[in-house]
Amino acid sequence: MVYLQQITYTDMQTKHWKLHYKFNILLHVLAWLAFLSLPILFISNSEVGFLEMFRHWEFWFFALCFIIPYYINSYLWTPYIIRKRKYVLYATSILLVGVSFAFWLRPFDRLIRLESVVQREVPAPERRFVPPVLHENNRPFPPDFRSERGHPPRRSIGSLDIASVYIIALVVILGSLFRMVQYWTRSQYKIQQVRHELIKSELAFLKAQVHPHFLFNTLNNIYSLALINDSTTATSIFKLSQLMRYYMDERNEEEVDLKEEIQAIQDFISLQKLRAGTNCTLTERYEGLDIPKKIYPFILLPFIENAFKYGLRASEPCYLDFWIQVSHDNCLMEVKNSISSELFEQPSSGIGLKNTKKLLENLYPNKFKLDIVEGRNEFFVKLLLYI
Repeated sequence: MVYLQQITYTDMQTKHWKLHYKFNILLHVLAWLAFLSLPILFISNSEVGFLEMFRHWEFWFFALCFIIPYYINSYLWTPYIIRKRKYVLYATSILLVGVSFAFWLRPFDRLIRLESVVQREVPAPERRFVPPVLHENNRPFPPDFRSERGHPPRRSIGSLDIASVYIIALVVILGSLFRMVQYWTRSQYKIQQVRHELIKSELAFLKAQVHPHFLFNTLNNIYSLALINDSTTATSIFKLSQLMRYYMDERNEEEVDLKEEIQAIQDFISLQKLRAGTNCTLTERYEGLDIPKKIYPFILLPFIENAFKYGLRASEPCYLDFWIQVSHDNCLMEVKNSISSELFEQPSSGIGLKNTKKLLENLYPNKFKLDIVEGRNEFFVKLLLYI
């Protein structure tokens, strides 16, 4: 059964990552289509048609100048910088890329001058000779700064392309941020996995805390009942088997019905009654058990076990009081037990309750209230679970 659960969990992870990669590819394609549509919308006009732009290398040069650096920065350079923490090298490389885009590559400037390139390719229509306008002294105006066909002269190679610098900086920043967000998301996912495994191990630790002395004492009590042919012997054996079955069978379950947890508590109390003498007063009350609720196993049981461990004494008067109330939005449990004077003088580690409280913080964050009051003669626990 555990093997099947592992296979199912692995298949779910595989399907999740496949869907994630498909969505990621679709997102990249749509983003680049939106990016490349901007120059098409702003530059294409009656002289440079929509489809005509794809015939010129300037458009594809513009696209590759920003697509290639984006993926190099996102998938090679940024991961390397994050691992090696070479921030000065990263800043220097980005500065060199900006300088090369501004003075050498100039993709935006080349794309803007595509209109003049198309105009030069189209033959100029025949125009009527218009005599030059003369000054008052019959001298012509100086030649216009425009060329014969009316378009501006080409810019020199050393001109500064500020627009390309701005675009490449935006592309690099967005690519780095996108990659960092991916790293952060994966790290959070791994943290959640580690936390989930930690909770499972802590829960398994609580489930494995069947104290040997409890089992031995219970078997000895049942043996004593069998010697005198007590009618409750068979019932005691059945309750012990049910309790052990709960400890073993529910080991791989995430949550169980609250009724099962309370039934385990009732079986545990019934078995402990076998060694309770006439000096011990034991009271248990249960309300609202018909309300369907789910709970992590072995959350309530450690408090009951702790009460018997420190409160049950056959040699002196003692009392134990248990009350569990289930409502539609919470589960309330109160445990009271007397403390032996001998035990009060001895320091107790309280490791079981500390582990249970830590487990509650992981399983039910901000969904429980736990009050523990330890007096000289009484120990009181109140647990309110919002489930």
